Amino acid sequence: MSKFWHYLGGTVIKPRDTFTHLLADPRQLVYGGKAVLLIGVLYTLTVIGLAIARVPIAVEPWIAIPAEEYYFWEIFFGMPVFIMGWILAAGLVQLLSKWFKGSGTFEGVFAVLGFAMTVPMFVTWIVETLLTVLILIGVMSHTQWVEITARPGFWQVFGIGYQLVALAWYLVLAPIAVAVTQKLRWWQATIVGTLTVVIVGFVMVIFIR
Repeated sequence: MSKFWHYLGGTVIKPRDTFTHLLADPRQLVYGGKAVLLIGVLYTLTVIGLAIARVPIAVEPWIAIPAEEYYFWEIFFGMPVFIMGWILAAGLVQLLSKWFKGSGTFEGVFAVLGFAMTVPMFVTWIVETLLTVLILIGVMSHTQWVEITARPGFWQVFGIGYQLVALAWYLVLAPIAVAVTQKLRWWQATIVGTLTVVIVGFVMVIFIR
């Protein structure tokens, strides 16, 4: 198994050990970049499916793009936004860690966050891709999905729950990434990691639907 897939799987199973090994790898930035590009490409393919199905976005966009055309344009700006979020996250961790005298390098943070940011995204990507496939093959419409998740019951809990699972995973992996790269105590890493997730998440929500 290639090192990349080893690091990706290790982020799920043993994130602290995996991040430590990644920091010692001379190709750390290559692997971190591959992780971000992987999820960026996968999400772009899903967005292409949503654009083909002409699915309108459920939440009013912050950008002046009609809801019915939003996914078409997201095909082109989705990947740059993922990369921008990765850069922003690394910069924030490096900056915020100065409060606690963090000793990590920007390159190390950059590489490790590539995996820490990518893995939780698979939770949302899998669900949203399955939904997109169901819409494309005519099993259900987007309107039907909105209706069943609006009613109290299993599907409403599921519709909210998978997003909360992804968020919780971010809030676990980000502090671990900070602790390993910056050599901070757990409570210091939790503060830096949580602030980073909140700020980057806010920026991502502006663009990604």
